[in-house]
Amino acid sequence: MRDAVILLELAQAGAHIAPRKLSSRKLASRLGTSQQTAARWLVDLEKRGLITRIPSARGQSVQLTKAGISILRSAHRRLNSIFGVRQQPIKLLGSVVSGLGEGSYYMHQYGYRRQFKSIIGFNPYPGTFDLKLSGESIELKCILESSPGKRINGFKTRERTFGPVKCFSANLRGMRAAIVLPIRSTHTDIIELIATKNLRKALKLKDGDRVEVEVEI
Repeated sequence: MRDAVILLELAQAGAHIAPRKLSSRKLASRLGTSQQTAARWLVDLEKRGLITRIPSARGQSVQLTKAGISILRSAHRRLNSIFGVRQQPIKLLGSVVSGLGEGSYYMHQYGYRRQFKSIIGFNPYPGTFDLKLSGESIELKCILESSPGKRINGFKTRERTFGPVKCFSANLRGMRAAIVLPIRSTHTDIIELIATKNLRKALKLKDGDRVEVEVEI
């Protein structure tokens, strides 16, 4: 919550568009805290990749990164949902790519499959459909990463531990699907979709084909 408040103050100064001069003293005054605390918060945001800081002889300029802007967009969407504003689906654009077979391995795990029917409403084909995102869609994926989604709990087998994931209902060329993201995101430009059918075969898609996915938050 603190991150969103600080980022909002920076955005109100125009730092979501271009670097803006903003002293820690001025930020502290806006946030009602000490200059030392405000300076520490800015350093922390920079370390986590949410802002960039450019020092100069006259102070510093601050600008929000794509990740920082995504946090504000996510907060905006969540506030809209609280106040009853109808949310528009997020549209992600990407190119079809071949996975490494890991999706099939995970989708065959009973610990995951037994939860899908009740949580996302269908039994998925035991494999994933991978898309490599481009442009603004990479930034929009950060909104998914910071949104709760529908949680699929992790579990243990005799061999290993499988982590929790979250799902988002999606639509790909009229076919019902879901995006699956690990709770501990790896921040890549790849998204994985699941559906009742093999999407690649059902939609006659091949590597390099460009498609758009509508995702419900």
